[in-house]
Amino acid sequence: MSLLPTLVVFVATYVLIAFRRLSILPVGRPAGALAGACAMVGLASLDPRWGIAPNEAFASVEPNTIGLLLGMMLITAALADAGFFELAAGWLVARRPSPVRLLYGVTIGAGLLSAVLVNDPVCVLLAPVVDATARRARLQRVPYLLALAMGANAGSAMTLAGNPQNMLVAHLSGIPYRSYLVHAGPAGLVALFVSAAVLHLLFRKSLASTNDAPKSVPPPAASPRDLRLAMAIVLAVSVAFLAGANLAFTALTGAATLMLVRKRDPGALFGRVSWTVLVFFGALFIVAAAFQRTGLVEAALDSTRPYLPTDPAASIAALSGILTVGCQVVSNVPFILLAEPWIKTLPDPTLAWTVTAVASTLAGNLTLLGSVANIIVVETAGAEEEIGFWTYLRAGLPVTIASMIAAIGLLLVMR
Repeated sequence: MSLLPTLVVFVATYVLIAFRRLSILPVGRPAGALAGACAMVGLASLDPRWGIAPNEAFASVEPNTIGLLLGMMLITAALADAGFFELAAGWLVARRPSPVRLLYGVTIGAGLLSAVLVNDPVCVLLAPVVDATARRARLQRVPYLLALAMGANAGSAMTLAGNPQNMLVAHLSGIPYRSYLVHAGPAGLVALFVSAAVLHLLFRKSLASTNDAPKSVPPPAASPRDLRLAMAIVLAVSVAFLAGANLAFTALTGAATLMLVRKRDPGALFGRVSWTVLVFFGALFIVAAAFQRTGLVEAALDSTRPYLPTDPAASIAALSGILTVGCQVVSNVPFILLAEPWIKTLPDPTLAWTVTAVASTLAGNLTLLGSVANIIVVETAGAEEEIGFWTYLRAGLPVTIASMIAAIGLLLVMR
């Protein structure tokens, strides 16, 4: 029972994370994670076995993940400041796409942008644009908001810089960016198109209406020079990623270069950074590190290992299923941190880590609470009444099942 205080703090922290907003303590995810991290450090002062010392806590925060996320957020903010997203939406509407083509355009466009940038900031910036585009085209907005969230999640599985959990996998596994792209890129792309196709099937009746919106002219870029600079930096950073450069410092260098060549106060760019997301992940590293010190995770894995399949294909299927369920309970990043010891023991660790990145990302499409991107889209567009938990699940369940089977199946075939 000596580990009971650690277990209580751990469970309390993940209750705050999993349920986001509790009526008795409505502090939200970042504050809940931060409180849990501080509690783990506080417990160590009472008994070293219960928590984690301050120096060890700071050392457990993985700087590559935080640095990569910060750098990509700043680059995405620069694109937004230059009017890139409004320009893209205006260009799309100006071509008078049918409702179906618009759905595919939103899904695939959000996915490809998230693969290059990061899904969460892409959703922050595109949610109001997609909402306005649907309204301007006189279409129901729910299918397109779901397309944005699910497309951003699926597309972000294509690269190690597409979302925070993939950034974590990059650090834990040591898989090079280019190697991951070669294997997971096609799987993520297939999952992206499958997600769009399933959404089309689910909303085929509402998409059958005629799009008679007036043709509009794409708005000019807020600053053509800034837009060219931002696009050049995105291209340079992507090339450096492919060349095998350090992901975090490449993104940070790109962001720093962009701020210098813009020759303006970068305060607006820093203002667009989701600092609460960075605090959230930093605190989670501390909580997970403290809990791993207890040995409970290893004990749980040892007790279940005899019941897990040893065949490579079956073990990958089991891993995908466990990730899908676990990511709904405690979110993807903390679950990967806790499952790390088990993932390393699977027959093909490289394939297992690749599947971990893809499956944990696609699992975010299952429920409204499965991914931060989902919450961002719904809250930013003010669609809480239209897209509740069950409304999202009715679309998320078939999208997740179909895209997961397609992506993981392709990974196994390619391997």
